[in-house]
Amino acid sequence: MTLYSYTLLLHIVGVIGLFIAISLEVAVVFRLRAAKTTTQVHEWLTLGHVIDLVLPVSAVFILISGLALTLTVWGWKHAWIELSLGLLVLLGILGPVINGPRMKAIHVAAQAAPVGEIPPALKKAISNSVLRAYAPIPGLVALGAVIMMVLKLDWLGSGMVIALVLIVGLIFALVRKG
Repeated sequence: MTLYSYTLLLHIVGVIGLFIAISLEVAVVFRLRAAKTTTQVHEWLTLGHVIDLVLPVSAVFILISGLALTLTVWGWKHAWIELSLGLLVLLGILGPVINGPRMKAIHVAAQAAPVGEIPPALKKAISNSVLRAYAPIPGLVALGAVIMMVLKLDWLGSGMVIALVLIVGLIFALVRKG
């Protein structure tokens, strides 16, 4: 095996980890809405520890290996590289900005809630429409990046993938709000 093979393997492992973390996050957001007791809420929130570990490690794997592949093999003159990097950075910003405060509000309300039925304050935090609407977006954005990387699309093709991801994300958001 060559250094390229190991670097590509690290990149793929990072992408798999990213999808695992994103899937867990979606599961937590939607299972919290289905929870009937504070005990169930606490059980689902424990997955946050796994997400908090897997997500940043995966992002570092993707970033380091992606930069290594870019610098040694591909160069910066490819739309799919630049846009995929941009999407990774965007996810890294949007997650803490959009999900961070809302998940923190759920944690605070869950800690304050007595064991038993879910009180109104916790129910309100869990039912946040922005959190619910945003949940599928990171997965769609990551899928768009994978599509661009696998197909090695030019600027037009990459732009079309991003536009499609945004349209599908908007449709999900509108359907989920309703």
